[in-house]
Amino acid sequence: MLTLRDLKSFVTVIESGSFSKAAGKLGLSQPTVSAHINSLEDALSQQLIVRSTKSSAATDAGNILYDYAKRILALLNEAEIDLCALAAKTDNTLRIAVSTIPALYFLPDSLPQLQGEFPDLSYDIIETDSTGAATAVYEHRADLAIVGTKLDYEGLLFTKIAEESLLLIAPPQEPYSSAVGKVNRQNLQNWPFIRREEGSGTWQESYNFFRSFDIDPEELNTVAKVNGTSMALHSVKGGLGYTLLSEQAAKSYIEKGEVLDLKSDSDHLKRHFWLVTPIDRPSTPALRFFTALIKKKNTGNH
Repeated sequence: MLTLRDLKSFVTVIESGSFSKAAGKLGLSQPTVSAHINSLEDALSQQLIVRSTKSSAATDAGNILYDYAKRILALLNEAEIDLCALAAKTDNTLRIAVSTIPALYFLPDSLPQLQGEFPDLSYDIIETDSTGAATAVYEHRADLAIVGTKLDYEGLLFTKIAEESLLLIAPPQEPYSSAVGKVNRQNLQNWPFIRREEGSGTWQESYNFFRSFDIDPEELNTVAKVNGTSMALHSVKGGLGYTLLSEQAAKSYIEKGEVLDLKSDSDHLKRHFWLVTPIDRPSTPALRFFTALIKKKNTGNH
């Protein structure tokens, strides 16, 4: 069975001349692009691309399919443009999907400026975890997203816009107080751990931190799995256990002595925030303005 996903990867490989360049243009991994081409070749029982270490070229069968695929994708793009133009006439809403920290620290400063530029615009804000926010853009339920981890979604562009530290925080009591600045593998394995939901950017970014201590994150002494930054923070404050949390979310609680910063000195306690936009989907003036505004505010590019 031929799919639009596979045809798009095929056309991009032919036009770019290599699987790696095609992967970069599509925002996918190279193995994912290879899987798409293999799927096409299996469906047609023909080799479509000659692979080599330097470049990739179409076979005779590939050239025939390329002409049809170009026409199919062009027609699909025309349909999408026409439908989006129709929606723009009747829908003056910008749909933004965000994970927790961007919802608290990125949007409040940016939306007033957008409103000043487009006073008739209204907003549909979808607050969820990082995976849910990216999925909303992928499924056309949101126009853009801001998330706390980079994911692999076909047709989505992830642009790095900001960096922050993750902190290892714990209740302000023993045995945590004595371990400030000297957390070790045994501590992390044995202490009660408060884990975030599967789609959380914080949880996904924490994998490298625990693995730097030779710990499988799935084998931690997990006492609770919580949904959201606020729940994790208040669980620590209440004495349930330790967790990893955004520095922006935790710092005021640390300053008041309500939670403890364990001051783990690790290169793995850094994460980035990403602006997620469709690669080939038609845009609107408001979306273009807001995208540029977010990039400017958070990367310092003036």
